This record gives sequence, structure tokens and C-alpha cells, in this order.
Amino acid sequence: MKKKLRVIQINGFRGLCFALAVLTCLIAGFVVFPGVVAMAIWNIVATKTMLFPTLGIPQGVLLWGIMVVSYMIIKKRHFAVSFKTPTELSDEELDAVVQRIKSETAKSMMTDVIAKSRMSNKPVILDSDDIISAEENKELETTNKNIDN
Repeated sequence: MKKKLRVIQINGFRGLCFALAVLTCLIAGFVVFPGVVAMAIWNIVATKTMLFPTLGIPQGVLLWGIMVVSYMIIKKRHFAVSFKTPTELSDEELDAVVQRIKSETAKSMMTDVIAKSRMSNKPVILDSDDIISAEENKELETTNKNIDN
């Protein structure tokens, strides 16, 4: 068995052109050609029934994409979104869960109210610098009053 296995090797401008050609052929073969076929079938039905407008190539490619995605969704055994009732919980268990959620929200609301009331009733704490500056302001006021008189 080879230790250095190279899957794709592009050498120079010629290799780059070859890689672009392969990529173009893959896109044309798996995207554009089925889109053109879907467009042709759509246009045949549209002209025979006169119920639908005709499509161009971009709309045909989009129609092909819609068909592929729809097939992939239908082919899957399970869907990402399902509309069914939960079978794991009985009605009593579901009621108990709802009651627990209500009580927890009530508790959290009460703790918020208590915390806010404690914060609003808390006295204002002054720094020592504020106290000194207040005392100095009183002294300045008294000296100013003495000067004015």
C-alpha cells in the first residue's frame, strides 16, 4: 500500500485548465442538462394546457433543484419537523411540570422585588473625602457670612 496517496494532482496551467473543464462538465451534466430537460417538459405542458407560463433556463435549473430537494425530503424516513403529541408525559405529569414552572417564576419575581426594595431603602454611604469637603463647605459659608456682614 502506498504511503503517499495523491487523489488529485494539478500541475501547471494545463492541469488547471483540465480541472476547470472537468468541473464545467460536472455542472453541465448534473445541474444544467436536467434543468433544461425539466424546462422543456414544463414548457410542453404549459403550451398544451395554456395554464402555466413558459420557463427559461434559470427557472428550469431552479425547478430541477426543487425536484431534487423534494425527493431528498420525501425519501428520508424521519422529518425534521413533526406534528404529534408528546407520548412520554401523561396529563398529570405535564400539569406537574407546568405548576413547577409557575412556582419557580413566582419565586424569582419575589426575589427580584425583595432585592429592589432592599436597594431602595439602603442609606447613602459617604466617603471620608465627601465628609471633609462638607465640613470645609460649612466653614467657608460661615466665613463668607462674616465677610459679608
